[in-house]
Amino acid sequence: MVGIAGFEKEQDCLVKVTLKDTGGLNIHINSKLKLLFGKLMLEAVRDAANEMKVENANIEVSEFGSLDFAIKARVKTAIRRARRAKYEQA
Repeated sequence: MVGIAGFEKEQDCLVKVTLKDTGGLNIHINSKLKLLFGKLMLEAVRDAANEMKVENANIEVSEFGSLDFAIKARVKTAIRRARRAKYEQA
């Protein structure tokens, strides 16, 4: 199931989470600042996924200058939306 959160605006990010049954976490970050802050962005996404107890998902982040707390919040919201879609579809 898929969950999306965020906007393609300055100081924000757009996150798409696709929950799956196996395969672990696959995280893809698209950002102009990836060379400088890529490790911190990746850590923020992993932390949010761990806090939500997600072990198997594809997470795509298009980042436009957002801070780590905004990335975490968007990832958590996208996970919640993906879970809700999963239960609504069942």
